[in-house]
Amino acid sequence: MTSQEQTPRRRMIALLTGTLLSSHQLAQLLGMPERHVEDHLTHIVKTLARDPARTFVLEPSTCQDCTYTFHDRTRLTRPSRCPRCRSEGITSPRFGIREEHTS
Repeated sequence: MTSQEQTPRRRMIALLTGTLLSSHQLAQLLGMPERHVEDHLTHIVKTLARDPARTFVLEPSTCQDCTYTFHDRTRLTRPSRCPRCRSEGITSPRFGIREEHTS
């Protein structure tokens, strides 16, 4: 199948495998709004939870001013402001898929 014949979620899984990308980068690569990407990511997380050969990877957002890291955040969107210093300079979370190699 060519990439245009694949569903958006399958194309996203292919793009995320072995790399880390933000939802903005995925939106640019797939030609769809960032909010749609975030909706699809929610479903991809559920799909990969049932797949022992692949793991969803979430690199959390961080504050650019005080370096606070949003480790406990479960939402896949970028936080609006830092709870520690109230800065709005927050990096976007990045997502990826790691394939488990079993021998």
